[in-house]
Amino acid sequence: MRWKNRLLAAGAMMLCFCAAAQDDDTQSDLRLNPEIETTDTIAPINYSDYPFIRLDKNKIDLNGDDWSALSQKYRAATEGKRRFNIVYLGDSHIQADFGGDIVRQRLARKSHFGGRGLIVPFRLAGTNQPNDYKFSMSTAYTSAKLMRTPWVTEMPFTGIGLQPQTRDYSLSFLSGDYTRTLRLHTRGNAPEPVSVKADGETVSFTASTDSCGLTVINIDRPALDFEIRLKGDKSTVFGGIELIDDTVGVMLHSIGNNGATFSSYNTIDRFGSELSALEPDLIIIALGTNEAFGRTSAETLQNDIDVLLSGIRNYSPEAKILLIGPTECYRRTYQRRRGKRRRVRTTVVNTRAATMAKAIRLYAEEQGIPYYNHYAVAGPASKMKASKVLSRDGVHFTATGYRLWGNLLSDAILQHLQP
Repeated sequence: MRWKNRLLAAGAMMLCFCAAAQDDDTQSDLRLNPEIETTDTIAPINYSDYPFIRLDKNKIDLNGDDWSALSQKYRAATEGKRRFNIVYLGDSHIQADFGGDIVRQRLARKSHFGGRGLIVPFRLAGTNQPNDYKFSMSTAYTSAKLMRTPWVTEMPFTGIGLQPQTRDYSLSFLSGDYTRTLRLHTRGNAPEPVSVKADGETVSFTASTDSCGLTVINIDRPALDFEIRLKGDKSTVFGGIELIDDTVGVMLHSIGNNGATFSSYNTIDRFGSELSALEPDLIIIALGTNEAFGRTSAETLQNDIDVLLSGIRNYSPEAKILLIGPTECYRRTYQRRRGKRRRVRTTVVNTRAATMAKAIRLYAEEQGIPYYNHYAVAGPASKMKASKVLSRDGVHFTATGYRLWGNLLSDAILQHLQP
């Protein structure tokens, strides 16, 4: 775990991506390139320090759904009897993984841990990345991001694509968690492993192609630091690597993209089928913030949700789904004041966040889908900002804020998984 501590310290220094374009009414550049405030990321969370939180609202409304079988699967995984996979899908709130890693710790690492799960090469594509892993490629490559269109590669379900420009190359990555099995989530022709170094030493390995067409590599001992030499062709596009330490236990896979909406993921062909390769038991979807900065109507939002969930259910019919709506936030607006030549920028509460949150909640109630009312739990943006839970930009949370919400969400989920 010493590597993980070093990575966390280094990642906190490297995470900020400053906005280069002039702010506009939608704050699009800020939402695509968030500046996460990482001060005090490891301080313990005490709910009493945040009296505005509605702890009485910190629960999941099942809306008639039955999680008893899901609870049994989770308990079996914590006892080392099966695998339990959680997918945490969302936008910039998920991409940095501050809150997601808290959920991972609470639901996975404190029970029977199956492995780190999916890691995505965000930084190689030019955007911020979680702090607990590093990723590099030995050759020139073409990269694509979900929210930067048109895509110059095929787009994997992770929202990030890396296409190597040579036939022979190496992938290197370092994680804070031990790994025995690697699954390469790719599009195009699956690459062939030539050699594997683990923690600096060449090791024996077995490689195969699984039923999803993915390359799977098994090594004879767990390791943190990998270098994989691969041979293939230029059709391969990497979306991420799944790090697995055990065939049983709990794993959480975070998939987040800055600026993403429900409709963004709907633009990825084969999204549902590729997501199903993770064999999810529980899929947590936290979206809606970015819709609050556009002109999306409640009706359009609900239709986008329906399309996304239909695609997921076609390929993962047994998976349970949990929807999470946005919290209150701020937006920037420009007004031309009397006697002023230039417009003056002001910050106001983004009332559309409440509209989007309500639309998601009503959809969940009508469709019998569990819902976590983050808007009600979090309280007003003014109090979040005063308590340094909401960052200076008024949209993203601080690292401490993400950790706070990760703990609260974990509490709400565990109420049903550990009744």
